[in-house]
Amino acid sequence: MLDFLTHFIERYGYFAVTLLVTLEGFGLPLPGETAVVTAAAFAARGSLGIVGVVLATTLGTVLGGSGGYWVGRIGGRGLLVRQGHWIRLDADRLARTEKYFERHGMKTVFLARFVALLRIFGSLMAGVAHMPFPTFSAVNFTGGLLWAVTFSAVGFVFGKNLSKLDDYLGEISIVLFVLVVGSFLVYRWREKKTGSRVE
Repeated sequence: MLDFLTHFIERYGYFAVTLLVTLEGFGLPLPGETAVVTAAAFAARGSLGIVGVVLATTLGTVLGGSGGYWVGRIGGRGLLVRQGHWIRLDADRLARTEKYFERHGMKTVFLARFVALLRIFGSLMAGVAHMPFPTFSAVNFTGGLLWAVTFSAVGFVFGKNLSKLDDYLGEISIVLFVLVVGSFLVYRWREKKTGSRVE
């Protein structure tokens, strides 16, 4: 995969970065972080500009996230109702998820940007929960910009060891996933504990 990304980005530059990140946002299993890091490594070697990489990545996150949002808003709920059993999402869990997004949607969309497995789900559920699109767009842009800067900086700094860095990206994503999910579970536990004391 790294060889493909290297050749694709080398040939098409910023357009390749925007396209790959956008398609990942729509739900295709593409390595967004690796694409950004690869482009930033080219920037470190002078083939691309680091500002251009950040802008191309941010544009991709905005387009991809917005696409996922509208998929969720237009037909996502019906799809989840019909096919949710494949991911153990029944009507009751879906209702709880929607209620959660009504209260914590902004934080979820922002944090999900940094976890590959949650990026698509966050945008999709924001649409399903009918989060106001201007609110979603602001959070999606802010999170996307920070994500773009973070991974572009990583690729730029470690550009000479790209093959080794690619091996670490998967581990980094897993660590971020565990941290986000762990924080959520701790928050839910404390919320329930506080609620039980009030009762």
